[in-house]
Amino acid sequence: MKAKWISLVALMIAAVSVLSACGGSSSSNNGQASGGAAQSQELVVTSFGGTYDEAFAKYVIEPFEAANPGVKVTLAPYTGVTKLAQGGGEKIDIVQLDDFDLIEAGNQGLLSELAQDQFSNWSNLYPQAILNGNESKTYGLVNVFGAWGIAYNPDKAEAPTSWNDLWNPEVKGKVALMSQWIPDILLTAKAVGADYENMDPVWTAFKELTPSVAQYYSSFSAPESLFGTGAVTMAAWFDGRATAMKEAGKSVEFVIPEEGGVLIRSGLGILKDSANQELAAKLIDFTLTAEAQQGFAQDLFYGPTNKTVELDAELQQKVVYGEEGLANLLAPEWNELLPKREEWLTKWTEATTR
Repeated sequence: MKAKWISLVALMIAAVSVLSACGGSSSSNNGQASGGAAQSQELVVTSFGGTYDEAFAKYVIEPFEAANPGVKVTLAPYTGVTKLAQGGGEKIDIVQLDDFDLIEAGNQGLLSELAQDQFSNWSNLYPQAILNGNESKTYGLVNVFGAWGIAYNPDKAEAPTSWNDLWNPEVKGKVALMSQWIPDILLTAKAVGADYENMDPVWTAFKELTPSVAQYYSSFSAPESLFGTGAVTMAAWFDGRATAMKEAGKSVEFVIPEEGGVLIRSGLGILKDSANQELAAKLIDFTLTAEAQQGFAQDLFYGPTNKTVELDAELQQKVVYGEEGLANLLAPEWNELLPKREEWLTKWTEATTR
């Protein structure tokens, strides 16, 4: 009798063990921990810092995490192409970079090629929001549009109409331009009638302009303090930052010169070595939704890249919006320009050295 009891207990224990094993396998397949809680999955996304990160957290991270229980999105500091190429992207899933850097990173084999069927919002994007590298491979999708033109203090200068107005004697010593910035070079080339095969007139123009330049700045936020202290009257700058300053009650206006402006495109790409390819694509797709892009337009004055986004009439005038807003903006052919960048920046440095 005792032996039968022991055998019965053993059979019960074995049965419980089998059920537990089966139950554990089922929980794992459904992304559940043994206690029934969702297993966490982290996405690491580089960003630009400051108010951009605040908007990204508000309009992307928080609603994305709410819609995807168990997912945590972590923002990491800005990481450029050079650092990525040196192995600095080991723990990164998604990079946020300017258009030319996304294309260069893709061409260097650092990013995954993106396919339309990964993104529900792809078909709603303006063509300028799809960043293709060599062989027409897509490496990045743009979530915000901006414009590069001229900001000025209307209390101290007439509204500029041409990029050449940066050379006017009236603003000598009161001009700011970005340091080693291709958009400034491209607009100068248009202003002086240069072409990419003969850029000598551009370097001559920068030599002539340099005595008027109070600062060749390296931080995109620098003109804010330069305008604030009165150090500059006119600057090459972003529309969004200038508009934000104006909205804060400062004497700053922004114009696109008659030569046109440069379309500024910030976007996202997936690191080739990321273990979270599918989830990373899902997050990028979320940044392309109308709701997220409306938020960026409202808070940061960045234009939407999704054609279905509707903004009120007042906000439309403050951001790059629709086909009309894109019409006067140059979207550089970076695959053509990137091979020239090193030479151009060397020539620029020689021309602007005081």
